[in-house]
Order: sequence, then C-alpha cells, then structure tokens
Amino acid sequence: MENGHAIPEGLTRKIRLLELAGVAGAADEPLDIANLARELRASSRDVRAAIAQLVETGLLFSGLDEGLAPIVSRAGSQFVERDGRVPREVLRFLSRFVDDLHGREALLRASTVLVGGFRDQLLQGVAVEHAARLVPPGFAAAVNEGLALDLFAAAVALMVRLSDERPAGCVAEEIIAVSLLEGAEEWLGERFERGELTAAEQASAAEEMRGLFELLGDDDVLGMWARRAPDDAATGGPGQLKQQIGVMDRRVESWFVPFGWVIPAGYIGD
Repeated sequence: MENGHAIPEGLTRKIRLLELAGVAGAADEPLDIANLARELRASSRDVRAAIAQLVETGLLFSGLDEGLAPIVSRAGSQFVERDGRVPREVLRFLSRFVDDLHGREALLRASTVLVGGFRDQLLQGVAVEHAARLVPPGFAAAVNEGLALDLFAAAVALMVRLSDERPAGCVAEEIIAVSLLEGAEEWLGERFERGELTAAEQASAAEEMRGLFELLGDDDVLGMWARRAPDDAATGGPGQLKQQIGVMDRRVESWFVPFGWVIPAGYIGD
C-alpha cells in the first residue's frame, strides 16, 4: 500500500522480482525461473516477460543468458524504494546510459524545457540572443538568424535521437547536449534546495547523468568552451591526418556536417 492505494499487481511482481534478484545476487546464485514462478504464483512465461521489462528499462542485469548471478542496478533499487511509482517515460529515457532515476527524470525534464524555451524565443523574435547563450562563449558572435534556426532544429533532432538512445548526429547536437546536461543539473539543484533530494542523491544523479557522454562517444565537445573565437577549431583546421585519428573539426561551418553514421537529411548535410 502507498498513500492508501494498492500497488497494481504488475508493479508488485516487478518489485518482488527485484527483491528476489537482490537476494540471488548477494548469494552469487543465478536466477531460477521455476522457483521464481512458484514464489510469485505466476507462469514461467509471465516471469520471463517481467524480467525482460526490468532489463529493458535498465533496472536489472538478469544474467540468465550467461548463467550468472543477477545484478540490481541503482535505478532498480530506487524503483523498489518508490514502490514502482515511476513514470513510464522516465523508466525508458536513456535507460542504458543513466543508472539513476533522478538523473533520468532531470534530463527528460530539461529536454522539454530546452526545446520549449527555444521555441518560445523563436516566436518572440529573440532566437539569436537565446542561441548565443547556448553555444560556447567563443562562438557566440558567430550566431545569426540562420544559425539560430539550425540550432533549434538540432535541439529537436537531438531529443528524438536520445529518446531512441542514439548518439548525436553532428557537432551542433553535441553542443545542445551540453546545454541539456546543464539544465538537468540546475533542476537537480532546485530539488535539493526544496528538500526533495539529499545532497548524496543530488551528487549521485549528477554523476550518473554524465553517462550521456558515453552515448555521445566522448566528452571532447566540452573543450569548445575553452575556445576564444569562432574560427578556433578543435582541429586547428581540416587535415586528412587529424580526421584519420578521430579529431573532429568543430569550426562553425562544420557544426551541421552529419557524422559518418547519420543520413544527410533535413537541416544537416554536406
């Protein structure tokens, strides 16, 4: 029971599964589907389906395929602590990269604020000023109406990719990802100030949110905040050798060139 309301049966089963997985993990024993089915008074098929959902949302490493003991993730422990009362969208957002439900929620909320705020600024005719605050300071002077509009498109595209747990498609999207992370960290700070999070919970969520850079591939984009002028590129200029060793060209004119795994379409292209 929570606040006088019964926990739905499906949630009860998932919570109990995580609890039993924690016991099995502590004993270094693999999950036994038949025993779990008897314990939960459910069919083996239903138990496997529930486990698959827990794995899909990053709450559990089952170890079933490998014959290993299960591991309940930090997010899984938080799920149990909340009696499973977690919005579906939070469970599924960046579930493979952010092992903290507070962190996932912060990034999801920040994505809505980022895109919604950018759209409002476009409608009010001050998109250039707004976009200039999103890019590294050394590049702010290069922002014009066209670049601001393209950055808005990059923001929308990035959120679509992140929702599908795919990496950024160009340098512009990586830049927007940094703003997303900053917004999420600010929201965690606000929750701490309101007493909704402890200092430890805030710090842990902030640390786990950096899993976003694991999805992006690296955090090299942060180096752009040290650049002092729009033509101060990460490569120091294009060059075949530097491209071969994986150094990205981060000059403004290269921001919207799609990465090799992205189809050139819409606002990005050669």
